[in-house]
Amino acid sequence: MQALGRGLSRLIHFTSVIGVLAVTLMMLHITADVVVRNLFGIALPGTIAAVSNFYMLVVAFLPLAYAEEGDKHISVEVVTDLLPARAQAVLRGFAYVLSAAVFIAMTRQSWLEAMKKQAVGAFVIQEGWRIPIWPSYYILPVGTALMALVVLYRLATHVTGAASGLRDDTPDDVVVGGKDHG
Repeated sequence: MQALGRGLSRLIHFTSVIGVLAVTLMMLHITADVVVRNLFGIALPGTIAAVSNFYMLVVAFLPLAYAEEGDKHISVEVVTDLLPARAQAVLRGFAYVLSAAVFIAMTRQSWLEAMKKQAVGAFVIQEGWRIPIWPSYYILPVGTALMALVVLYRLATHVTGAASGLRDDTPDDVVVGGKDHG
C-alpha cells in the first residue's frame, strides 16, 4: 500500500511542478506584455486569454491534490476535537466518502464539458486573433480526478489502517531522521 502512496505522491509532485511552471510562465508572460505595451505601444496577442483560460486554471486546480496530500486544506475541528477518538474516526471516514463522491462527480461532469468544448472547437477572439481554448477545459477534470484519487487512497488507508506512503502523513509530533516535524 505504501508503494501506491509513494507513486501517487510522485504524480502529485509532477503536477505541482506543472503548477509552479504555470505561475512562472504567467508572471513572465504578463511582464513581457507590460514591457512591450509600454515600450512599443502594442500588446502581446493572447495574454488575457492565456492568463484566464490556461495559467489560472492550472494554478487553481492542479494543486488541489497537493494540498490534500499534505493535509493543508482549511479545516475547523472545534466540535470534532471534543468527540471520542472512535467518533472522530467515523466522521473522518464519512468526510473521505463525501469528498470522493463530490470530486468524482466534478471529474465526470468537467470531463463531459471538456469533450463538448473540444467537439465544437471552443475559442476566444482577442485583438483579432482566434485562440483555441478547448484544451484548457481538460485541466479541471485532471485536477479533480487527482484529488479524488488522493481522497480515495486516504479512505482506503483509513479503513485498512495501512501505512500511507503519502508525502505528509507523518504526525506533527514525530521526529524522523533527526528532524522535528512539529
